[in-house]
Amino acid sequence: MRQRSAPKLTRLAELGQRWQLLCDDLKVDKRQAHREGQRLISSWDRLPRHYHDTTHLLACLRGLEPVREHLNTPQACALALWFHDAVYWPQRKDNEEQSAAWALNFMTTAGLDAKLRDVVVQLILETRHAALPSVGDAQYVVDVDLGILGQSVEVYQRFETNVRKEYRFVPEAAFKARRIGVLQGFLNRPRIYSTDWFYAQLEQQARINLTATIAGLQL
Repeated sequence: MRQRSAPKLTRLAELGQRWQLLCDDLKVDKRQAHREGQRLISSWDRLPRHYHDTTHLLACLRGLEPVREHLNTPQACALALWFHDAVYWPQRKDNEEQSAAWALNFMTTAGLDAKLRDVVVQLILETRHAALPSVGDAQYVVDVDLGILGQSVEVYQRFETNVRKEYRFVPEAAFKARRIGVLQGFLNRPRIYSTDWFYAQLEQQARINLTATIAGLQL
């Protein structure tokens, strides 16, 4: 599963189309869907985002497609990915909670099913990556979100550069220590990717990328 970047205007147009198709599938009022889509895409597209931006969002949505047949609730998974970093400020520690609250408000006002709302909120909270994901769809959503870890060396290094830009306010020594802790936490897991599909596609390269990055940070 290779992640490819599209020119910005093409990327934004594809995101708009994907959002409208999802909302049509969910039977959301078209005017409400349009307004919410503009809000979402604008939020994903603003600074201080350098990695957690529309490129990442589109990569996640595309990354869900090859495993769609394995999902119990594909609409919920798509909604969760749309909202999982809808709120993103590097200085805050409650981005996922705030993103889940935004998603819940949208789904409630759109009149979406209560069970669907509960599933979406839980899936968003799973992307905190504080622990191994729950079984089922959560594993696929989390694996999609972590897809960048198993990309080519060039793509992965660009990811690390952009993460550093997002945390430019953190002193170098502190950033290195925290980043090593985060990456080592993934390496310490028996599997970085919980699902067999993503494990087969990305696990080996992810471990190569993380090991090399930690070594570089320790210099």
